[in-house]
Amino acid sequence: MKENNIWQLTGTEDLSAEIGKFLQHLGKWKYPIFFFEKAWKPLCDVCESEDEVVVIVELAGIETEHLNIAVENNQLLVEGFREESASLPSRNYHLMEISYGAFERYIPLPAKVDAEEATAKYNDGFLEIRLPKAKKEPPREVEIDVRHQEI
Repeated sequence: MKENNIWQLTGTEDLSAEIGKFLQHLGKWKYPIFFFEKAWKPLCDVCESEDEVVVIVELAGIETEHLNIAVENNQLLVEGFREESASLPSRNYHLMEISYGAFERYIPLPAKVDAEEATAKYNDGFLEIRLPKAKKEPPREVEIDVRHQEI
């Protein structure tokens, strides 16, 4: 119960109700970009065929110049930045689910790939990365000289 801007709880039911309200809104808060570096991770799909690994990342509203893609230790790194729209100077939010700011996603690859031959295209908010699988080297025969030594 609230009176004169002072909260007065008269029993465990009031306390429980207030904690419930707090917890209900906790997940809806947006933190300032600087508060959590790399604050969000985009969703992705990973699939493979006999010849390639394909990764599709959902990145609506990202400018391609704000994207960096690399392969490190058999993982695909997709990182970048989504800017918040400056078109509305003052907002009264009723629902806040879209994340802005820096993001970083390491995606384990299911096979060794040839990163030099990878291609990427960005269309309608989806980034599609095609990574050809590394060619398997055929087994090679190596002659080993065995010498007889007396002990």
